[in-house]
Amino acid sequence: MVVVDASVTDDKVKTHAGITWLTEQMRIRRRNGSPYRLDNYYGFFPNQTERIARFEPEVLEEIDLLYLCDLRGVWRSGTEKFEVLRNPRRDELLHSGLSLREVDAVVDFVNSGRTTVAEAFLFYSSHEGGNRSRRKLEEAFGVTWTGWIGGCFDDLSNMFKVPFWARTFYEREIGRTWDFTGPGIILMEPELKKFVILRPGVEVREASPRITLTRRDGALAEGVESGLPVNGWFEIVEANRVEQIRAMIQLSLTGVGDGIMQENRIPTTFPAIVSQWVERNTYYLAADLGTAPTWLGPAQVRWMPEIRSGISSIIEKHFPGEETFWKFYIPFMRNVLNDLAY
Repeated sequence: MVVVDASVTDDKVKTHAGITWLTEQMRIRRRNGSPYRLDNYYGFFPNQTERIARFEPEVLEEIDLLYLCDLRGVWRSGTEKFEVLRNPRRDELLHSGLSLREVDAVVDFVNSGRTTVAEAFLFYSSHEGGNRSRRKLEEAFGVTWTGWIGGCFDDLSNMFKVPFWARTFYEREIGRTWDFTGPGIILMEPELKKFVILRPGVEVREASPRITLTRRDGALAEGVESGLPVNGWFEIVEANRVEQIRAMIQLSLTGVGDGIMQENRIPTTFPAIVSQWVERNTYYLAADLGTAPTWLGPAQVRWMPEIRSGISSIIEKHFPGEETFWKFYIPFMRNVLNDLAY
């Protein structure tokens, strides 16, 4: 397996913690016999004098699984440096998503028929080559990005939870002061400079959209719970082939919210997982499902996933995303890995 994570901003790595923990839990090892660790990835290493590790096409020649998570890239503002908070114009790109060589290598790997998993921010990214690179990835994964991204937050006034770049975009492009409070859903269309806030009880009935399985056939749905809340960020995409949609994300809108969505031509239901299984073997997860919301616990404990799944609904209100991580992501990815093994 090769993991690519282009958005690591500190040593508290969470974006690819889920997949490395799961491989340890399933006793999956590297070719040299050692387990996969958090520092076994290609991307940005912020605490090593901002070292950048990019992969060459040869790295993918003898692997079984390519895992891409959060390819936004790293901007200086993403590290929430205080000097940038005071002066947004000093912001700079520290690490782009994928280089041109990496984009081509990913596409070649997908076309080879081997297994590729990609999470949200595959398209809203700072890839070298811009739109040309994005279109190559869209074709490879069988989806088309609408240009919209979204994020769910339990407190819009919390400057440590709502990313600085989202607040800056709103104030610069919309021309208003960020004064939102309480839970809400942020929807952004950066290219058209559009921004929508959906608040519970006003534009939406629930603070989080729901993820629902659409394909129950086969082993990939075994043990996967449906109808769970989606927290964190997501990309709004369209599938090139409807039959390849395995799960959908749906917003629970009020009449006011439905009018806003129609006015901005934003889909209210859109794919959460799109998979190709004939000539290509890809899984695109449109939401940030694999980010571990809390401490994961010892992977060596055999029943840890079942234990954490059992208590996830209890602590969900304190750690949004806990329930979906343990009841949806972990069993789904376990099924993908089992399918790959056999």
